[in-house]
Amino acid sequence: MKNRIVFILILAFLVVVSLHYGGLIKKNILFVNDFVVGKLYDLKEYTSEAISKHFNQAEQISSLKEKNKELEHNAILAITLSNELNRLLEDKNSTQYFPKISLVRAMSYVQMNDYRKVWLDSLIQVPSSKSAGLIYKGYTAGIAINKDGRIMAILQGDEQCSFSVYIGEDKFPGVVQGQNGKILVKFIPKYSKIKVGDEILTSGLDNIFFSGIPVGVITQIIDEDMYLNAEVKPYIEVNIPVYLYIVEHL
Repeated sequence: MKNRIVFILILAFLVVVSLHYGGLIKKNILFVNDFVVGKLYDLKEYTSEAISKHFNQAEQISSLKEKNKELEHNAILAITLSNELNRLLEDKNSTQYFPKISLVRAMSYVQMNDYRKVWLDSLIQVPSSKSAGLIYKGYTAGIAINKDGRIMAILQGDEQCSFSVYIGEDKFPGVVQGQNGKILVKFIPKYSKIKVGDEILTSGLDNIFFSGIPVGVITQIIDEDMYLNAEVKPYIEVNIPVYLYIVEHL
């Protein structure tokens, strides 16, 4: 009997609480529910936007890389075409000029202790008796030769890397050649009025590069017995190239 009375009192208390505070409790429960659901939707939208932004950025980066390659390609051609147009103004008998370069990828070092010789992955065929110019970011990077049926890049600074150049505005002739990692211009005629700071550009006379590709600037002049030599600071250091342009056709 006593237990029944206690049960009735508890039930009556719950009924009174439900009548007086039921709306408030329900309101608070709904508020918590709305808060949790809202945060879940916010998290979903944030995650969706973050994923979308990530893939959009990846797509934009890929697109910009392709555009950068295209712009670099066009810049290289623009340099040499500009130089050839200047020649046309000087010599009306110049023939038509259609330069061509192709993108090649560096695969591996020829020898692990020699960082200036690299095997190239290329479908371009370089004759065994000829060298082809290599361009990196619009500047000379070295030459490519046929080595045992494969294309080998010889980067600037190597003694085997040589090509003809012009020096300064008066276009004094010389030959770039590597020496102990440095870049020198050798066989400059004694009469040449060259100076520190003069720009070095490819001459195109050796059919390795187009004319007018930037190499670097003179930092030191060395007076030899029969010729002048000049030490050159290159515009770009090519240590571990990934992609290079090879001069396929002059």
